[in-house]
Amino acid sequence: AAGAAASTARAGVRGADTAARVVRVARNALPGAGTHWRSGARAHLAVRPLERDQARRAGGTAQLARRVAQALEEHPEVLVAYWDQGLARLVVTATGEQAADRVLAHAADLAERHGLALAGGDVAETTHPADPAGVRAAAATLAADAVGIAVALTAYSLRLPPSPRMVTAVVTLLRENPRFRAWLRTRLGDDRMDLALACANAAVHGAGQSPTSLVLDGALRACQVAETVARSAAFDALHDQLCAPQRVSLAPGGPPRPPLHVSPAQEYATHASTGSVLGAAATLLVKHDAAEAAEAVLAGSPKAARYGPAAFHAVLSGALARAGVLVRAPERLRQLEMAGTVVFHPGALRTEDGEPDPWAEPVLDAARRAGLRVVLVDDPALEDFTGLADQVVDPRRPLDDVVYEARGEEGAVLVVARVRAAGEHDVLAALRAADIALALTDRDGAIVWGADLLALHGLPDVWRVLTAIPAARRVGRRAQTLARSGAALSGLLVAVGESGRGRGRRSLLPGLRHAPV
Repeated sequence: AAGAAASTARAGVRGADTAARVVRVARNALPGAGTHWRSGARAHLAVRPLERDQARRAGGTAQLARRVAQALEEHPEVLVAYWDQGLARLVVTATGEQAADRVLAHAADLAERHGLALAGGDVAETTHPADPAGVRAAAATLAADAVGIAVALTAYSLRLPPSPRMVTAVVTLLRENPRFRAWLRTRLGDDRMDLALACANAAVHGAGQSPTSLVLDGALRACQVAETVARSAAFDALHDQLCAPQRVSLAPGGPPRPPLHVSPAQEYATHASTGSVLGAAATLLVKHDAAEAAEAVLAGSPKAARYGPAAFHAVLSGALARAGVLVRAPERLRQLEMAGTVVFHPGALRTEDGEPDPWAEPVLDAARRAGLRVVLVDDPALEDFTGLADQVVDPRRPLDDVVYEARGEEGAVLVVARVRAAGEHDVLAALRAADIALALTDRDGAIVWGADLLALHGLPDVWRVLTAIPAARRVGRRAQTLARSGAALSGLLVAVGESGRGRGRRSLLPGLRHAPV
């Protein structure tokens, strides 16, 4: 009984702590909350030079920011103040939340004296781990679906005429087409592209009185909102481990990252879009009805092929965040389904005293079970594990060369490395060259903000990621099966057509004709 009571009390404390962090994340995401990240008495301040030439003569923006931090540390209400080179932020911790307001005002005055100005997060090259823009974008798309559902139900209850189905079909066809999405992404960016497509989809389904599609889309958006909030809350919880004056913090830099691989869902969506257009043309030739041709386009929509992996990776990202893994690039996490090779830096499999890590064998075994091609750098301490590797490379060879060679193989390349200093250029270049970069930040590992995943607990976090790969593949296959089944069933419904009895009858919920899709 005492043990159960203690466990319940601990769970209550953890729940209250998590709720407080979620509230802080929501507060930072509200309009007018300010341009700087804040969590209680802690704040991250982005700065920009008032005059670039003057800042260059003084040693650069970073040098001026360090002087501001030194002056700020003399304030009696400041506990910690330093310039984080990797985040490109002035990290300040005050004695309390109320004191933080006074400290920030004092920091603004000091920055101005040194030729700097406090600015929004868009001036820095490094995206902040708890950037509220992601939460705002996810919440905005969810709100668009909610408005669309309300409009559809209201119009249906008032017996207003729905919009032409051809408009809904065209928007759905473009939204699910990977080529159009890629074209729009290059012009608007990920968040704006997603919001624009979500608003267009909500508008046509709301006017077309088909809320069922928006209900499912809203369920996916709810998962994505929870995922973005979980990632921001995870940074809040891990802040003191990640942001400390003694930690080595490395900024993203170097050559551009490799392009994202085309997922099986995207390949299927491309073929399905073409097939739905052909089906619409055949329907138009047979039935001579544009509305039925539009229904054929909607019947071939490959939504399930995209919804399944998207929901899975949203839940996976949130679960990793709650386990203490900082997900820096969710779009790279979605490449796990295509992973074909994993490259291990020897420093990632050793302890501080140079002995093999106790988790080395489980991690290598998980990589084998995931069907990955294991590449291991030769190391005397890891001699007993070379039998678990498909390829053992010479340690004198630069690690980035090994990664570039592995990229010639089939599938995405996952690199697992622990960087201890900024001078390990080949390891940093290997992480940049990887399709999925996982940096271990436990013990004396540097914080590589350019990595896609930051593992604060070492190899156990790597094991979690590797065990998710087979599940990601299963979800992708099942999603495609469901997409084909839904398209086939809806295609049959369109081919049969609506009966004379059903045409005049009003259903309880509109837009159920393509429920299989």
